[in-house]
Formats: sequence, C-alpha cells, structure tokens
Amino acid sequence: MQSAATAVVLFLLSGFAVCAAKDVGRITIVGLFPSEDSVEQMAFELAIHKVNLDPALSDDVKLEGRIEIVDINDGYLTSKIVCESLESGVGAIFGPAGYESSAIVQSICDSMEVPHIETHWKMNPRQQPNYYINVYPDPVVLSRGYTAIVRDMDWTSFTLLYQRDEGLLRLQHLIQDYSGLTKLSDTESSAISIIKLPENNDFRPMLKEVKKSLESHIVLDCDTDIILTVLEQAEDVGLMDDYHSFIITSLDAHTINYGHLQFKRTNITAVKLIDPSSPTVTSIMADLEFVQQRMNLNMEVFRADTITVNALLMFDAVNVYAKALRGIGGTKAVKAEPNSCTNRSSTGWSSGFSLINFMRVVEIDGLTGKLRFDQNSGYRSYFTLEMVELANTGFKKIGVWDPLNEMSYTRTRNQMLDDLVNANMNKTFIVASKITEPYMMLKEDHKNRVGNDKYEGYVVDLIHMISEEINITYEFKLRNDGNGKKDKKTGKWDGLIGEVHELRADLAVCDLTITHDRRTAVDFTTPFMNLGISILFSKPKEPETNLFSFTQPLSFHVWIYTATAYLGLSIILYILARITPNEWQNPHPCATEPEELENSLSLINCLWFSLGSILCQGSEVLPRAFSTRVCASMWWFFALIVTQSYTANWTAFLTSSRKESAIKRVEDLDKQSTIKYGCVRGQSTAGFFENSDVNLYQKMFSVMETYGDTVMMFDNKQGVDRVKKEREAYAFFMESSTIEYEVQRNCDLTEVGTWLDNKAYGIAMPFNAPHRTAVSMALLKLSESGKLMELKDKWWSVSEEKMCPVPKKDSAELDVNEVGGMFVILILGCMLGFLFSLLEFLWNIRKVAVAEKLSPWDAFKLELKFVLKCHHSTKPVRHTTYSDEPSSED
Repeated sequence: MQSAATAVVLFLLSGFAVCAAKDVGRITIVGLFPSEDSVEQMAFELAIHKVNLDPALSDDVKLEGRIEIVDINDGYLTSKIVCESLESGVGAIFGPAGYESSAIVQSICDSMEVPHIETHWKMNPRQQPNYYINVYPDPVVLSRGYTAIVRDMDWTSFTLLYQRDEGLLRLQHLIQDYSGLTKLSDTESSAISIIKLPENNDFRPMLKEVKKSLESHIVLDCDTDIILTVLEQAEDVGLMDDYHSFIITSLDAHTINYGHLQFKRTNITAVKLIDPSSPTVTSIMADLEFVQQRMNLNMEVFRADTITVNALLMFDAVNVYAKALRGIGGTKAVKAEPNSCTNRSSTGWSSGFSLINFMRVVEIDGLTGKLRFDQNSGYRSYFTLEMVELANTGFKKIGVWDPLNEMSYTRTRNQMLDDLVNANMNKTFIVASKITEPYMMLKEDHKNRVGNDKYEGYVVDLIHMISEEINITYEFKLRNDGNGKKDKKTGKWDGLIGEVHELRADLAVCDLTITHDRRTAVDFTTPFMNLGISILFSKPKEPETNLFSFTQPLSFHVWIYTATAYLGLSIILYILARITPNEWQNPHPCATEPEELENSLSLINCLWFSLGSILCQGSEVLPRAFSTRVCASMWWFFALIVTQSYTANWTAFLTSSRKESAIKRVEDLDKQSTIKYGCVRGQSTAGFFENSDVNLYQKMFSVMETYGDTVMMFDNKQGVDRVKKEREAYAFFMESSTIEYEVQRNCDLTEVGTWLDNKAYGIAMPFNAPHRTAVSMALLKLSESGKLMELKDKWWSVSEEKMCPVPKKDSAELDVNEVGGMFVILILGCMLGFLFSLLEFLWNIRKVAVAEKLSPWDAFKLELKFVLKCHHSTKPVRHTTYSDEPSSED
C-alpha cells in the first residue's frame, strides 16, 4: 500500500516537477562505465530519474546524468575525459572500476575538490583521500563478516579457492584467523589450504586434488561468470555430495541459475547485500517500476533477486548523493562550477568540501540495506550480509550478519531439523558394520535372504529404530578388518573408521568406542552405550569335596599313630592298674574287713577313660594311684595337643579350600608373572594403555608389547577362546559390555575388578554430516524412552535353561559333602551299639530260659513284652538256680 501510494504521488507530482525544473537548477553528475548499456549504467540513469521524480527531493534536488565510456586500463584517456567533464562543471564523478584509472580520477577529484563516488571493491589506501565515498562494504569489515560466517558454521579447516590476488586481500581476516590452526585429523597440517584457480578454466585436476585431501569445506572466491563452471566440474569429480560444503564469497552468487545443482545434497552457502523481502526494497522496486513506465525508459525491469550488487550499489550511491545535496541546500543553493585541470591557480569547487562531509555522515535505507560511512576514510562501515543457502526452490535465507550485532539466524531450531529430515528422505544411507556378537550377526538361513534381511543383532535393531524415527532408508555394508586404526606412515584409517573418513559410508556402527584419535578423523553421535575396560578371566575351579573331609587336617599316618597311642595307653594303664595296689579298692565301704578287693580300671574301662579324655568328655572311671595318674596326665596332655592341633588345622583347611580367584584387581596382574595378559592389538583398549599417563598402565603395556603376538589378540573372540583354554593362566582386557555378554554364555568366565576407565559406543559419521543432529536426537529419544535398555536386555540376556547356576556365597560354611563322613560314623556307631544291645538281649534271654526253665521262644516273648512296655521304669529281678559269680576256690 505504501509503495503504491508513493507511486501515485510520483505520478501526480511528475508534471509539477517537470514544470518546476525550469526554476530549479540541475547539477550534472558523471558516470564512468567500461561499456554501454551495462546494468550499472542502467541503475545510474534510473536512480537519477527517480531522484528527479521523488516528491521528497524534487523541490530541492535536480540531477542530470552524463554517461562516459572509458577504458579502465587506459589511465591517460580516462583522466582526459574527467578533465573535459570538469571544465563544463560537474557535481560528482561516479566510477570507474579499474584500480589504476580509479586512482587517477581520485587524484583529479581531490585537486578539484569534487566528490568521487565508487561502487566497487577497493582496498583502503594508506593515505585517505578527502573527497572520496565508496558505497561498497569496507574490505576489512567485509572480511570480518566472512570470518564470522565460516566460524559460525563450525568449520575447523577449509580449502580456499581463489581466482585473483585481490581475493586474498578481500579474505585476509579469514586467512589470518585460521593460519595458526591445524587440522584435527593431522596436527602437522594447516587448517587452511590456499589454491589458485587455473586460468584455462579446466579446474578438474585441481578439484581432484581437493577431493583426495579429504577436505570437506571449500571457500570459493571467483568472478560470478565462472562460479557455475567450477561447481559443475566439482560435480564431475565427486565433490557435490552430502559431505562437502561450499561458501561462495561473491555478492552476486544469488543471481546465477544453478539448474540441476540446486537439487544436489551439497550445502552451498552464499552471501548478498539485498533482502528482496524487506519493506524498503519492496517499496523502492515498486517506485522504480513506476518510473520506468512513466518515463518510457527502454530498459529491463529491475528485479531485486537477479540484479547485480554493483548495480544496486550504484543506485544507492546516487541516492546518497542526492540526500546529501539536499542537506546542504539543494540545487537552489549549490551550483556546479567549471574547473580546469591545467589551471594550477584553480581553487576547486566551493561546495565540494561541505558536500563530501555531509555524505559521510548521512544515513539512508537503500536497496543494499542501511548505509553508514566512516567519517575519516569515506568507506562504508555498516552493512548487512544476508546468509542464504541453496535449496530446491532457490536460495533460502538462514541468517544475517552486521558489524554491530554479529551473526543471528532467521530460522528456528525446529525449522533446521525439519530441513534435515526432508533432505534425508530421498537418500539411501550406507551403514558400515562388521560381524561381531551380539552387535551384528548373520542369520542361520542368511544364504536364502537378501539385503538387510540377512542380518540380526543389536546394531541391526538399533539402526532400524533410528530409521523409523527420522524416516530414512539404509543399507548395510560389512567390513572384516576391525573398527579402525590409523597407519602412522600413510596417515590413512582402515576398518569402519576408514569407510566413514573417506566418505564411502554415511554411518558406521558396531562396538565402536569413541576415542580422541578417532574423533580427529570422524564425527560421533550421542553415545548409545556406556562402558569401561575390564578384565576377563576364568572362574576358579570348584574345590573337590570329600565325604570324610574332616579327616584331612591330619595325615593318615597321624591318625594311625594316634589310634596306636590310644590303644597302647589304654593297655599300659590297665597293666599299671593291675600292678599298683592303690587301684584295688573295697567294693563295700561299709565293710571294715572285706573279703575281696575290686579294681575299677578294667580293660574296658581303660579304653573308655582314654577315649573320653581325647574327646574332651571325661569319664566316671578315674585313676587313683600315683603311677596311673601320671600316665593319665601325660595322656591328657597328648590329647590336648592333638585336639587343638586338629581344630586349628581344620579351620585353616576350610579357609584354604574356599574357591578364590588368583587375581582380584588389575594391580594383582602387575605383581605376578605366572598369569599372562593382553588385549586386541591396535584398537581402543590397546590405545588406552599406550596413551595413559598412569605408570601402572604404561608398565603393563610395555609388558604386553614385549610378549607381542603371544599375548596380543587380533579380535575379541580369539581372546575369549584363549581365556577359556588357558584356565587361570591368561587374562584378557576388553570392554565391559562384551565381557557381560560372554560371561552370561560361558559359565567358566568371570569379570574381575572394576572398570579401568569410562567411555562409550557411538555411531560414526563424516564431519558436518547433515544427518548428525537428526540421528543424535533419535538416539536421545530412544534412550529417554528406555528402548535402548530393552534392546540391550534382548540381546545380552539368555533363557533360563542356558543361564549359569547361581554360585554359592563365598563364606566359611561347611557343606554336607565335606562333613558327611561324621554323620556316617555316627550312624555306624549307633548301628554298632544297637547290634551289641541285641546280642546282649539275646544272651539275657538264654539265661532267663535256663533259669526259668522256659523255651527260648517263650523267654524271648516274655522279655520283648517287657521291653515294649515303655512306661515301666523298673524291672523285677529273676533269681537263678546257679550263680554267675566265680567260687572262692577259683
């Protein structure tokens, strides 16, 4: 509405302006152009017409344009044309573009005190001119802008392709900012490589070298007319893929028709000075369209998205001049005065000084944004760089930069993620992996299957879940040479890391540890599994159990000697008791003159006394004589020593027989020489020991290197097999997650000690991969929802039938298998006692049958009937007709 209203006002006042032109004087401004009908010339003329028709300026400012075609390489002819123009009186000189001719024109303008206005890139001179304005961005500030854009894209290194030497001056701030840095992947290589484009327009050999260097970031500084040629030849050598990014420094890069290249997945970023969607630009373009129609100008219609930056700057330059002219009084008060280059007494234009100073302080909003100038140099100190990205529909604005506010993005994080998701929809991702249980395995019937259906495992399910989250398709690619290690001579990586580093795979996933060295070659997502290095070792053998383990504290000979001593002592005590008179006692103490004496230490009682003593139980039979007491005392001392020794020995035996691992922590391995230890050569675990600052780990790595291939394995499977084969003679360092998997399936294996470090598995991908954020976000979502834990349980756990038995608690408890012999002896003793009791019962029946004159069977029933009456505690005495006692004659 505003632009339409302005156009109407211009139309209504145009007639008045034409009439008033007779009363208002005109100031002639000269435009120096290298050729006729150039777009800059068209902008120059169109700007003059708009100023003359602008109701805000027409009352005070009237301009007349003069076009001069000059050879920018011919300084003499250019100076001659400028001097001839000055003789007729001019208010300003615009151009030219050449460096030498521009310097000559500037010298003349300074002498004649006439403003000199330029719209092209030009390096700041050491001696700043007095009558100079350049609407092109200040080279130093512009270089800062390029540096900010590269830095904000997180480029740690890049290759600069430039066409002319002035390009190095234009990007000097960027070059200096990266010149002291080195590549992450190679600390000996500079972070920036500078290559000049060949002049024959055959860029393929040079681009092949760039691709061979594996540098994925390219800054292209060249003329607009060869940008498309460079990009098309980059496509021919394979640089136009997902993992290569271009920043084009030309401010006219947005005016090119990129054709099929805009459908490529390569990130192409450009910068421009104009924002076609801004209200100011929209209003100005509408006014210019009206001016063209009103004045019947035979020229192309201006389009903000295709017009060159020099044409835009020329238009803004004329408007800056017009506004400054109005500020000092307009053409009513200011008149152009003739000047002669040959007249040394000429004092110059009287209004030139005030006009140039006003131009340096004026601020306007033009087609190239806000214009603000350095008051000392006259260079444009403030401008806005539009950061645009090539998409299927053309360039899309993603951010802006200006000297005051620095970088700011115009799209939200969600929009960025949506763009990444949409970019991944039409691509099949190559996922590199390797056959390793349980991460990637071949199905039993894999020969009858094709594609991804041949595989199963943790990684297969993980990639499938990620693909469902971010809506991508994928294809597995197998490698069999490990996760990846760097050749110190060639600097190249093999294995999964090599696939990603050389851009042959989009993703690499397996038991791939995130390490510092690998991080210098590839990028990693958010970790999907945390782990640490631990020790895989064989379980200690179960101790052999013996039913008569309680006899093992004493040797067989000691048991024989003890039994012999027991029998010998009992016999000696019996003999001494028979010899000594003090052991013969009156059986009836009430009888003062007994007829017989009794000795209580019979052979049976001596055996009972000796047994009670050694078993610490005592006896009702005790020796009375001094000799027998001395003998008994020595036996008690012997019994004390044997009993206590047995107790102590059995305690030690029980403790030593408990199953115990030969090593409990990593320090135990270092303190011994019997058990060898090793890890997988060249992988992350070996790198941990090699690069560790801990003396213990460095020492252990030296030991492993000394033994070489005798302890270092080629893969985890070989290490696990050796641990199982060489029981308690070899320990293997590996990741705890893999140890957990192996221990659940091999009951003879165990994990020893705590983790030596903390690390994680991640998905590898090339640096600055467009899908990195999407994959990381998918992993975070799976982790927060608990699906990653469920996935691990699925592939790590085993069925109940295959589970290892739960081991006994490591304590001093005795098992029945170890002390069962005591129960056997107890049972045998009871059975022996029952047998003797039965024999005594039968012998008593025989005596009763004789005494009662009964049959043995009747006597048996009589005695058995009494035995079965358990409630009776007394038994009648049966008198016999004969006596069992010996006669006095005996």
